Amino acid sequence: MHRAQGSLGRRLLVLTVLFVMLAEIMIFLPSAAAFRSNWLQSRVQAARLAAIAVEVAPDMKVSDEIAMRLLSTAGIKAVRMERDGVTEMILRAPSQSMPYGTVDMRNPSTRRAIIDTCDTLFMPKERFLRILDTVSPNSTDVIDVLVSESDLRDELIVFSIRTLIFSAIISIISAALIYGALIFVFVRPMRDLSLAMARFQKKPEDPQSVITPSGRRDEIGRAEEDLAKMQTEIRAALGHKNRLAALGEAVAKINHDLRNILTSAQLVSDRLATSDDPKVRTMGERLVRAIDRGVALCQSTLRYGKAEENTPQKQNITLSNVLEDAMHDACSEQSSIFFDNGVSNSVQVSADPDQLYRIVLNLMRNAVQAMDDKGTITAKADIREHSIALTLADTGNGIPEALREHLFKPFSASTRKDGSGLGLAIARELARAHGGDVSLVRTGNSGTVFELVLPKAKSNA
Repeated sequence: MHRAQGSLGRRLLVLTVLFVMLAEIMIFLPSAAAFRSNWLQSRVQAARLAAIAVEVAPDMKVSDEIAMRLLSTAGIKAVRMERDGVTEMILRAPSQSMPYGTVDMRNPSTRRAIIDTCDTLFMPKERFLRILDTVSPNSTDVIDVLVSESDLRDELIVFSIRTLIFSAIISIISAALIYGALIFVFVRPMRDLSLAMARFQKKPEDPQSVITPSGRRDEIGRAEEDLAKMQTEIRAALGHKNRLAALGEAVAKINHDLRNILTSAQLVSDRLATSDDPKVRTMGERLVRAIDRGVALCQSTLRYGKAEENTPQKQNITLSNVLEDAMHDACSEQSSIFFDNGVSNSVQVSADPDQLYRIVLNLMRNAVQAMDDKGTITAKADIREHSIALTLADTGNGIPEALREHLFKPFSASTRKDGSGLGLAIARELARAHGGDVSLVRTGNSGTVFELVLPKAKSNA
């Protein structure tokens, strides 16, 4: 983790230096072109002064010594004037056989100046430069100045070295400042996030391992808040799972003794249910039903607590028959619930018989309990391309809003005080094992509708 942080810091430092140097390089070429233009302008200005000095001399003539001093002081090789179409040589050094290039200062171009600057620096030629410019801003007279390009190149090299040193100093200072800012603003918070995740990974059950957001209002602050929220939710989920695991272990340990107790109680209750005394017989029947519910609840809890359900042993099953059997077992003999089975006997699904019965029985019991033993349950089947969608609608009072979000979570969505909240969770788990699903279609004061989707029966052809 620390090595990764160091690597990120080094990369930031290198990238910062590179980007600053790149910016300096992009600035250097226009700066060098401007320096070249100023150098040429200074030579033209010096040539104007030299020309004035010659013009005020008697007969516009000076000695060779003075001419050479004027040319040397101006840093030029020759100067001539063009007035009214007539060209007149003002000053000239001894002739030298060397080619020359022309620079017209009357029509400046930044692009052309940059190209010529690069040409002077990187492709030097032993030549003169002929500079053309006006004598004065409002004049049409032209001054023609001849200079050595090597002098210009020497000045450009000095300027470039000075600029490079200055740029390097600026780059180092800027890189250090930017690097420090990046470390403080980004790298350090990212390191804290990484450390917080590592602490939580080692001890997710420790409340101290949950990150404390710094209160920043940027993306890193939001990441800290989201991480804290996620860690809190994971801790809650782990605690819930640990409680479920402890519950499953406890129930598994007492299962054998509990079944023996319930078996003995069933024997006694069966005798009471056959008693000649009507009151005793009624109490015995109630006791039988209560014990049966206790056995069913224990079996459901144990069944859900298994690591996994058995792989479905699929076969073609007539859905209508399963609905009738499940409805008969879900309702008590005193029930006034009417079952409207709208599923045709020709509708078949591919499912495990026992698991399909458990799915439908859980949905039926859910509907029966919602109606308090009175009302109507309606079953309909929608035949799709590869599946059968069974809808079971009851006429109960609907599911409370607070329970809908956790409807299919075990132990958290029962509408009855004595309910386990396992029925719908088991039904969905079994349905998904078949490649289908159980979902809530709608619920309200007029009733609730669930949908069970299962694969269609395979053709025997």
